[in-house]
Parts: sequence; C-alpha cells; structure tokens
Amino acid sequence: MARNLSLIPPNTTRRIGVAPVPIFVALIAIFDVILPTSVAASVAFNPLLVFATLQTLFLFGTAVVVAYISLKSYLSGGSRTILLLGSGTLAWGFASVVAGWLLGPPGGPNVAVTISNSGALFASLFYIASATTTMRAGSSRDSKWRKTKLLLAYGGAVGFLSALTVFALVGATPAFFVPGAGSTVLRQVVVAAGLLLFATSSILFMRLYHDSRSGILFWYSMALALTTIGLAAFYFGRTVGDPIAWTGRIATYFGGVYSLIAIWSAIRGSHGGLTNSQ
Repeated sequence: MARNLSLIPPNTTRRIGVAPVPIFVALIAIFDVILPTSVAASVAFNPLLVFATLQTLFLFGTAVVVAYISLKSYLSGGSRTILLLGSGTLAWGFASVVAGWLLGPPGGPNVAVTISNSGALFASLFYIASATTTMRAGSSRDSKWRKTKLLLAYGGAVGFLSALTVFALVGATPAFFVPGAGSTVLRQVVVAAGLLLFATSSILFMRLYHDSRSGILFWYSMALALTTIGLAAFYFGRTVGDPIAWTGRIATYFGGVYSLIAIWSAIRGSHGGLTNSQ
C-alpha cells in the first residue's frame, strides 16, 4: 500500500492535500448561515471521554511522533527549523491533550480553555520562529551544543505548559471562560493572537515552498492552515460541541495528521528535504 502511494506524483498528492482547507472553510460558513442558536444547542454533542480521546490520538499522539522524529533529525543534521517545528508541535499537542482531559473534573471549562488557548499561542511562537529561521537559511553546525538546545526547547515547552496547568488548576490564572457569561476579552485576544501567528506561519511556509518545492514546507503550511481554521471556528460557534465547533476540531485533527505527513516527507528526502533546501 505504502509502495503504491509512493508512486503517486508529489504534485498530485499535494493538490489533494489542499482540498480540506476550502472544504472546512465552506462548512463553517454554511453552518454559520443556516444554524440558529437554538438548533445548535439542541444538536450539540460533547461527551468528555470522546473529546479527550480524539485530542490524545490526533493531536498528542501525532505530536509525540513528530517531536521524536524532529529530535533525531536535529541531533543528526542540526536544522534549527526542525527543532522549532518539533517544539511547536510538542507544545500544541501537550496543551491539547491536557485541556482535553481537564475539561471535566478536576478541571472544568475555564481550566481547559485557559490551557488550550494559551498553549496554542505559545506553540505559534515556535512556528513563526521556525518559518523565519527557514527564511534566514540557518542551521546549527556546532554539534556538541545540540543536546543542550534540544533539552531547553523541548523541556521549556513542556515545563511552561505544566506550570500553566498547575496555576490554572489552583485558580492563579486570569479567567478565560466564565460559566453563564461565556468567553472573556482576554480569551478573545489570546485566540486572535494565536490565530494570526498560525496563519502568518502557514503563509510564510507556503511562500518558501513555492521557492524550494520542499515537501515538508508544503505539508506544514497545510497543517498550520487547518489549525488556523480550527481556531477561527471559535468565533463562529454557537455553543460547546455544536456543528461549527466540531468542524473546527476536525480541522485541527487533520492538521495533526498533516504534520506527520510533513515530517515523513522530510525523512524520505522529498525534493531534497528541508535540510537541503536551507
């Protein structure tokens, strides 16, 4: 099966890969037009176990694989772009799985939203740094410091989000979601900032792809675009678990899968791989 897929021309697979982006945008737009708030509430579906399991599988599971492959690639090649991509993906996956399992007790909506939205903004900083690093065409040639840099990047990502989780659980963070009142202004600002950085990173990676035709740049651009759509769905949803919310969630799950495809394309050296394109 894998061998047969490898026979498909890269341009064909990439044309197919673009398709979910307009489809998810169209679905959100359609639901926004035709879905009254009363209907959205009546069809809302948000079982905590299902949501947490999906977050674990499609966001955390894919993030662990991407982070591990990025780790091995960075230690052997020294690409800062790969290091930052791995760190951003690990941060996003870690925040997503923690938020998924803390949506219910002992957490709650505010705790989950605080971790998820703050984690998205935090991860987006790694992605934008990765995109700008690629544009500067830099890589670390001093191999003896790679393990230290890797520990700082990965450890910093997990450590920051772990500390954020503890602070959110004990009520030491500002409110992002107030039951009965909805989202706070702070949450809207954080989501908007993360959305902007994800979108900008996606555009930068696509611009770089047009110059290099590197597979990892294309697939990561698509992964970030799908995550951007998922974050944007927040602004259109009527209630938790409504069709718009699930459309956004599924878009982010596609983004997780696309990040796997991206890192796999780098391993296989598609069009010379990212390292060669630098």
